Amino acid sequence: MRTLTLILFACVLPPAICARDLPKDGNGLLESCSVMVDAADNPSYLSSFSGDRFAEKLSQLDWCAGYLQGTEDVFEQNFVNLGIFGMAGLKFGGPEKLQNYALETFSGPCFPGNAPILQLARVLVKWLREHPERLHEIKITLTTAAFRDSFPCELTPAKEPPKPAPVKP
Repeated sequence: MRTLTLILFACVLPPAICARDLPKDGNGLLESCSVMVDAADNPSYLSSFSGDRFAEKLSQLDWCAGYLQGTEDVFEQNFVNLGIFGMAGLKFGGPEKLQNYALETFSGPCFPGNAPILQLARVLVKWLREHPERLHEIKITLTTAAFRDSFPCELTPAKEPPKPAPVKP
């Protein structure tokens, strides 16, 4: 019954929610995630809107929360994968310069344990406001830059795997 209710609700949502373009660049990212920060800082912020405008703001807040959670999950999984590479003694192929570029590209931020989504939204919004010249760039590029600046990782090169002890006869 709950599923049917959700489906029916989704079918009658105001067009502002269903037809709204998802953010593609820093401008849309800043607009959507600012709603979350503004709502947290001012509890009456959302109630100042009505009808379709309220639904649109709520949709932006929800989108931002989902985007940040998904982004955090992807960065954490990449970090785990890089750790596994290092423990296995695997390295990226090619010249050293290309290896370093690949490592830098795949390494993301190191989020503090249990960082609330609101904290991530505050960090991202602050960074975007401080770098308006980059708002035309795609959202994942800006998100990565913002979180790398705020939560840097110190990656150490993979150590050589331990050599097995000689077998005594």
